This record gives sequence, structure tokens and C-alpha cells, in this order.
Amino acid sequence: MIALKLLWASCDDFSRLLSALSDDILLHLRENAGETQELQTTIPHADLGRFSMYAHQIRDLMYDHRTIGTAFQLTSATMLQLCSQMKRPFINLRRLHFTSFDSKGWYIIPYLLGPTTTHLVLDVRSDVVDQQLVQHLTTMKDALSDVINVAPNLRTLVIKIEKEHELLFGVLSRFIVGLRILRKIQVPLGGPSLPSTLYHLSSSAHLVVADLNIYPGSLDVDQLRFPPGAFPSLRTLNFSSKISIYLPLIHSIQLSTLNSVQLTFHEHSPCPTETFHTLIQATCRATSSLQVFGLKIVAPTSHRQLSNLPTAAVLLPLFAHRKLEELVIDLGVPIQLNDADIDTISHMWPYCRKLRLTPLDAQQRNLESAGWTSKVTPRGIIALLYHLVNLKELAIEFDATSLDVVGTEGPVSEPYLPYRQVGSDGHLQARKTSSLEILDVGRSVAADPLKLASWIGVLCPRLKELKWTGDSEAWARARLVLQKIQRLYESNEL
Repeated sequence: MIALKLLWASCDDFSRLLSALSDDILLHLRENAGETQELQTTIPHADLGRFSMYAHQIRDLMYDHRTIGTAFQLTSATMLQLCSQMKRPFINLRRLHFTSFDSKGWYIIPYLLGPTTTHLVLDVRSDVVDQQLVQHLTTMKDALSDVINVAPNLRTLVIKIEKEHELLFGVLSRFIVGLRILRKIQVPLGGPSLPSTLYHLSSSAHLVVADLNIYPGSLDVDQLRFPPGAFPSLRTLNFSSKISIYLPLIHSIQLSTLNSVQLTFHEHSPCPTETFHTLIQATCRATSSLQVFGLKIVAPTSHRQLSNLPTAAVLLPLFAHRKLEELVIDLGVPIQLNDADIDTISHMWPYCRKLRLTPLDAQQRNLESAGWTSKVTPRGIIALLYHLVNLKELAIEFDATSLDVVGTEGPVSEPYLPYRQVGSDGHLQARKTSSLEILDVGRSVAADPLKLASWIGVLCPRLKELKWTGDSEAWARARLVLQKIQRLYESNEL
């Protein structure tokens, strides 16, 4: 029985469960599987015994309803008949991942859920044309209303959509508002109901994790209202939308519990440098315990002057959050840093495990042609890795052509001491090695590949991946040399 429970605790293909029925019942179901037919006779309860026993063991279920499916796929009519005969076949179900490509599938979802269900993923897909959409959404609305009643203990809700539609947002918003004790949500929001839905979510004392993908459309930002002390229990906020929607939301938050914020903005026009500072400052003021912060801005290409590039000043509000563990900043343009800035950063976040400060956007190519190069040198990288002993992933651009200067100088004081030194026995021994596993140099200007590889090999003996942006023969050769050096270290030949 223990083996049976383990085997059927998760079911990722509903046809596996249907195969638990006897051959004559399956034949009976197929013969009555017309689009409008229902079962004409009732299946004896004894014949459903094995199906029921397996169904009661299932904790995780994936149900994918398609008009045309596998040999065991049933139409909604026969599936409804089967489920209704058993009342609640999945009485111990904890998690359901539900997908339906047509309106008929939504009739089934209330029969799959129950009071024990706490986690629901809805993959909303639709191949219907516009004139059928209203009927589809009406069916969905009725089904989701039933879900609120049959699954009152839902704690986690994930909704995925293929494309935005105001009517769909209205149906989903009514469903979300009806779930009173949600702790985690990952949902798209939009349409006229957006302000009221956001107000409801921000008033919830239960919500701990909010992953919001907001489609503002023609929304007037002045319509947004938030209660005093919005999102009182929130710990994680993932937000994708526009800056104009985010700012009033984050200004309403004043928490000591919010420790993770991940932001993605898609803007129609380039952002001035002041906007970068405003975003980071507003976020840092909303919480006193930030540990994870990510900011990505996607905007049209701008002909930004080099003198207008953001500097280390945009990071100043983050210096107050000394327990920061992950920081990913992609403003679409590079942050102009120098070794002094890097030295300051290296003292601010002693627990940092992931630090990414390089843009992935193509705008930087325009800046390179205008004469932009990073002012960070290998000395700055050494200082960073010396102090941030927990750092596992680093993405930063630097001028590797100055590596010769560092390499030819004599002994230097900390923090520029090499990470490996020769012991009294004449063998190399670790003095203070970096824990870095991933190094992304972006579009850094490369030096001699052999010198680069040797420097990185000594500096980062645990490195697993060296990455860069664009085509660079020098960095590609450096990686090949580095791999050979690492193999030599592993075989104790050095």
C-alpha cells in the first residue's frame, strides 16, 4: 500500500488513470464519447473500485483537455458523467495543473477539485474565434465561480494566458477577488477591473508572494488607489508592467518583511537617468530588509550622451540594505563605474552571492561606437572578489587590456594580493580563493588570451562558466586555455 501511494501520488497524464478502468468500461466510454452524447447507463460502482482507489491516492494532477486527444481522451459529457457518479473522485488532491483549449473543458474543473486542494495552475488557452469568445468566457466564469465554492482552501494560484483580452481579464479578476485566503499568486491583470483587483490584493493580510504581470492598456494612473499599509504581509514581489503603474504601488508599501523585489519594465520611450534613481530609491524606502533585488528596463534605443550615463549614484539607496544577497541591474545602458566605486560596493554587501551589473540590450553597441569603455580595471575585480567571499555569480564589464599593468607590478598590499601563493614547500597553496562559479564579462575589451586565462584561473579556481556578449575570438581562446589550466589544477600537476 505504501508503494501504491508513492506511485500514484502524482499523475501527469490523465490517460494513465483512465487505463485503471476495465476494458469493457473503456469501450463503453468510447462508444458514448460523442460531442453531445452522455452515458446512457450508469456504471456499477463496483466496476469503478480500482479507478476510485487510485484517484484517492493522487495528490498532484495534470489535466489537459483537448478537443482531439489520445485514445483515452474523453469528451466533456462522458467525463462529467464519470466524475459525477463518483461525486469527488480526487478527495485528497493537493495540486491541480489544468489546461483547456475549448469551453467544454471548463465544465470539468469543479469535479477535479475539493477542500484539500491548495495549489491551482490554470493554463488558459483559446483557439476560438472572436464570435465564440463570449460563450467561452461565460462558461469559464461559471466554472471558476464553482471552483471558489468547492475549493475554499486555495492558497496558491498561478494563471497563464497566451494573449491579453479585456473580457478575459474581467473573468479572471472576479475569480481572484473571490479567493479570500490566497498566500501566493502569479497572475496577469488588466482591463477596466485592474484598479479594483489591485486594491483587493493590496488589502489582503494573507498574501505573501505576489507575481504580477500587468497590462495597463489605456489605464489612467490616477484611478489607482491603495489602502494605508498596503500588502501588509508581503515578502516577495515580482512585477512586470510600466514604471507609471509601479511607482504608486510601491509608494503605498512600508514593510519590514518585504525581502525580494524583481522588476521588469517595458517602456515606449527612453528613460532619463533620474528615473533609474527614483525607481531604486522608492523600492529601498518601501522595505528595510531587502535581500534580493532585480531591475530590468526595456526601452527604445536612445542617443544618450556618455556624460548622461547612470553612475554608481543610482546604487546609493541600496547601500543601506547590508543583507543583500542578489542584485541584478539591467537598465538597458551601462552604469559608468570605476575601481573606487567597485571598492565601495565590495564593502557594502558582505553576503552577496549574485551580482550582475551588465546590460543585455543592444543599446550599448551604440555607446561603444561613441567611444564608451568600462573604467573598471582588473584591480577592481580583484578587490570585489577579495571582499565578497560568498559571491557565486558575477556579471561586470572591465578593461582587461590593463591586465599587463597588474601582472608586471611587484608585490602589492591587500586587497590586491594574489589568491594563490607558493608555500614553504615550494607548492602552490590556497591563500584566500574566490568562490565564484559564473563570470560574465559582457562586452569587456579582452587582453592576451593566455594572460587572461592565467589570471582568471588563479583568481577564480572554482569557476565553472565564463561568458561574454557578442563574438569575441580573444575571449573564446581565453576560455579554451582556462579549461586546460583547470584540468591541470584538478590533476594536481600545478
